[in-house]
Amino acid sequence: MIQAQFTDTFRESVSSVLGAPPDPAPLQPEVLEVVAGDGFRREKIKYQVSPNDWAYAYLLIPDVLKTAAPAIFVHHRRGASWMVAKSEAAGVSGDKDYALALELVKRGYVTFAPDALGYEERRSADSDGDQYDSAYNFHQLALRLLRGETLLKKVVWDVSRGLDYLETRTEVDSRYIGFMGHGYGGRMALWAAALEPRIKAAVAHCGVITYREHLRRGEWLQPEFVVPRLMQVADIHHIVTLIAPRPFLISTAKDDPQSADAEEIYKKALPVYEKHGIANRLAFYCYPGGEALKLNMRINAYNWLDSWLMPY
Repeated sequence: MIQAQFTDTFRESVSSVLGAPPDPAPLQPEVLEVVAGDGFRREKIKYQVSPNDWAYAYLLIPDVLKTAAPAIFVHHRRGASWMVAKSEAAGVSGDKDYALALELVKRGYVTFAPDALGYEERRSADSDGDQYDSAYNFHQLALRLLRGETLLKKVVWDVSRGLDYLETRTEVDSRYIGFMGHGYGGRMALWAAALEPRIKAAVAHCGVITYREHLRRGEWLQPEFVVPRLMQVADIHHIVTLIAPRPFLISTAKDDPQSADAEEIYKKALPVYEKHGIANRLAFYCYPGGEALKLNMRINAYNWLDSWLMPY
């Protein structure tokens, strides 16, 4: 009971520095197109995340479902171009090694791959290329800081709205919703799982690094994760503890600078899982090489997700 009270207090402290959420709005979802794939269908979805702010996503559904299926929310990476986000995750364009939603639907999951704010169909209408998109990304942070809000709160809110949409679909068993991402998506896997209890298991591949280590290295920070006063309250290993007792996999590579202290994060968060008697629910996979998400890494992550989300 004392531990639960401490966790609730800590969660409230983290939420307080993230600032107020956006104003609510009805989802008003719309299916814009349906395309037949190899053993699945792909729907393009539009839905409202906050007033007059619309998100776009691909929903991939296996052709043969005997019952409602587990779902995986796939968050895209911060790739080579702002113009490719959900399309890469769904295998429509981009690098096939990051088509996680496409590979997972073929394993029997319903998969959901939206654009994050500032990417693909959520870029500014005035965009004339990547340089503008990068400035627009920082502008989204600056606007919110002026209002006492944060961009991190916004993007986590958008994840929650995506989950709201998944819960409306009869094809989805909402008891078994997972999350997976690489790089930017890996950071979002951590934060979304920590703050959104509907996520039952999550995989973060690369991008898991403490703020302290990031600053020590003198590397640039992604605007989505700039939160005033956060380091007075917590660092990333503390955030991981908010996921407990739900399963979480930290997947990384030895030479990835964006995961330089991932093993230390794992070791510092593990005692909380051990205290619950569920140490097996926090996992750490480390591979040789750089940040690329190779086939063996993906298969290992998928198998791990299966162990928690495929109860049938």
